[in-house]
Amino acid sequence: MNNALFAFLHRSIFLIFILVTAIIVGLNIFFSRGYHSASQLTPPYFNVITLIVAILLLGLIYKFGNPILNFLKRIPIKYAVPALLAASVYLQLMIVELLSVNPSWDFGEVVKNAGIVLEGGELSDYFTKYPNNIFLVCLLAVIGSIFTPDLEIFQYFNVFVITLSHYLIFRITYKVAGHSVGLISLLVSVFYFPYIFYAPIVYTDTISLLFLLIPLNLLIRKDGTFKSHILTIIAASIIFSLGMLLKGSLIIFVIAFSIVLFLYLKKWKKILFLVPFLTLFLLNSLFNLFIYENGIIDKQKVEKYSFPVTHWLMMGQNEERFGKYAAEDVILTDKLLKTTTKNHVKEVHINELKKRIKEKGLKGNIQYTMEKLSHTWTDGTFYSLNKLQRQPEHPENYAKLMDFNSGHLIQGFARLQHILILAGIILFAFRTKERNEFFIFSLLSVIGFFFFFILWEARSRYLVSVTPLLIMISCVGYSLLLKQAQSRMRNVTISEKKEIEA
Repeated sequence: MNNALFAFLHRSIFLIFILVTAIIVGLNIFFSRGYHSASQLTPPYFNVITLIVAILLLGLIYKFGNPILNFLKRIPIKYAVPALLAASVYLQLMIVELLSVNPSWDFGEVVKNAGIVLEGGELSDYFTKYPNNIFLVCLLAVIGSIFTPDLEIFQYFNVFVITLSHYLIFRITYKVAGHSVGLISLLVSVFYFPYIFYAPIVYTDTISLLFLLIPLNLLIRKDGTFKSHILTIIAASIIFSLGMLLKGSLIIFVIAFSIVLFLYLKKWKKILFLVPFLTLFLLNSLFNLFIYENGIIDKQKVEKYSFPVTHWLMMGQNEERFGKYAAEDVILTDKLLKTTTKNHVKEVHINELKKRIKEKGLKGNIQYTMEKLSHTWTDGTFYSLNKLQRQPEHPENYAKLMDFNSGHLIQGFARLQHILILAGIILFAFRTKERNEFFIFSLLSVIGFFFFFILWEARSRYLVSVTPLLIMISCVGYSLLLKQAQSRMRNVTISEKKEIEA
């Protein structure tokens, strides 16, 4: 690729990323939807107080960050990593024990139908509407066949997925930024709010983490570049594609990977950018053939009653719900699919979508988009507390967690952590000089999630899939700030010595 064009594309990606992260950080300064997602009112001055504390913590990181990094260099990985992973397992199991819920909503359908698949039965009608969740059912059925199809086993599997994700976050960051920053990324991920409080909820949000981190770990070299061997590219494409079968929004990772291949591979190898898309098409076709041929679900029912893509685009513009799940839109789509053709249903959706956009007008659409973004990107709890309040096995434990004192501490911890990670991302955007494949993949993924959930039905928990990238590039951002601060201090010291000698 022409060097000038290559440089232009890189600059464009970084500029768009800076714009996107500036909007996200700006929204987090003024808004915090953690209380809202838990069906509570945000207390007066909560946002202001937590913002001030976050700024003070940033100052402490700047002042003491380098001594901490130097200290971490002396801690052997063979002791630190197992200790932190063990702490994570203990913390997750404690949350599972105290805050487990009786499976309801989509989570309940997935768990219940995993057992049905094991018994050779046909999936419930829920999956004719939402066939996108069938892959998770099959995955849990495999786990259930090895052990038993009990909720407790699935929760242990979820704990295993989250813990392995911690290790992979460390491995990738270690490759890209070294010993100390790798340990910092592990420490952050072990105590990261959604990874702790989603432990009892076995759903696509946490399971999707592996379908990002495993292929990245396969691809990344120590300098952050991607391996260009065709077998590695195919293996990564397969896992990225399986992620998309698990959760539709993960197609963003497939697209980001394809763009990176096109940008960085040399000469004829650029044609390999097609491999992720071809792999996705092939795996999707084979999986559909598998579930239909094995009687897991009826093909004709799926073709007739599955919700079309236009449903989520329409729901993404529901003004009363700010683009979140809207029961009235689901009822409308379900009723239409039972009474008319799917093509007509799509037409109704498109007309309703146009109507909603037109009714809001230019100013209204801008205000609506900002509000939708705030609900999606300013919830440091990632909607986990809302899920934990749905049919808890021990309601008294959830009540204690959310009472006047501990509830404010929990929300404050979530918001502070969220702001600090986003601040690190901004630092990364402005201070990194490197343009390696991992960084560009991360930037493209964040940009993709940002714009995708402007158009699509959105919820803060849908961002859990991209959080490993947020953690890793944030930690790298802080390390770059601290390195530059240390370099300035060294230059000042040398200058002072020269003045004294003179």
